[in-house]
Amino acid sequence: MRSSISLLGKGDCRSVRLWLFRGAVLAVLVLGPSGARASLPPEHPEHPSAAAAFHRGELAYRQRDFSAALQWFRAAGEQGDAEAQNYVGWIYANGLGTARNLMEGARWYRRSAEQGNPIGQNYLGWMYQHGWGVEEDAAQALLWYRKAADQGSAEAARHIAFLYRNGKGVSTDYAQALHWFKRAAEKNDATAQSSIGWMYQSGLGVSQDYAEAMRWYRKAAAQGDIDAEYGIGLLYANGWGVPSDIGEAAQWMQKSADAGNAEARDWLRTHSGSD
Repeated sequence: MRSSISLLGKGDCRSVRLWLFRGAVLAVLVLGPSGARASLPPEHPEHPSAAAAFHRGELAYRQRDFSAALQWFRAAGEQGDAEAQNYVGWIYANGLGTARNLMEGARWYRRSAEQGNPIGQNYLGWMYQHGWGVEEDAAQALLWYRKAADQGSAEAARHIAFLYRNGKGVSTDYAQALHWFKRAAEKNDATAQSSIGWMYQSGLGVSQDYAEAMRWYRKAAAQGDIDAEYGIGLLYANGWGVPSDIGEAAQWMQKSADAGNAEARDWLRTHSGSD
């Protein structure tokens, strides 16, 4: 397995109070597990094979020598390596070792996406959604997200869900949002699980069901999702579907706050004198 890069990471986080779509911070680097290839094919010293160039690019990237990584990934990408094309797009989009160039980022993601690579399709959808390097186009974003989701991308399914939930470029449709969140949640996507919990808590697209909200929140919280921890805290604080328990609520709010959730910190300040 090659390493996988994630443009979005936690990305589309949910604001429990405001329901705002909080986009991803593009400059955050998240690398997946890497497995060494069994062997590299012979190469010409001046014209490395795609596999050899990718390997060199990966090594340079991990050493944070982004300029060299770009050189090697481009060499692999020019030979049609879709994963290398994703890296090139990522490096340009983030301005790593080179001037930030969203148009070049989108162009390289497109090269990968048009080969059917789901990561490239997902990233290209993101670029269209936000108008980064391409003209903003929700229909194109949805098209590329669907292509990626149909290949099993939980991240793309989650992005589709947020489009429908927030009415971004499409009509707000909570039933569709729930459908796509569940597709992502089936692949253990914590953000999707937490979002489903919120929809059951709020009765959006479904009958309000606090027990079901708790079930989904707990799935996400088991993976450290701070919004889910906050949601569990709210359920206990308000006695929604469970006996009211401010002490239990405070424990969950503290976990969420310790991980950076400002809303949980606000709740703790507000309830610091509660019995």
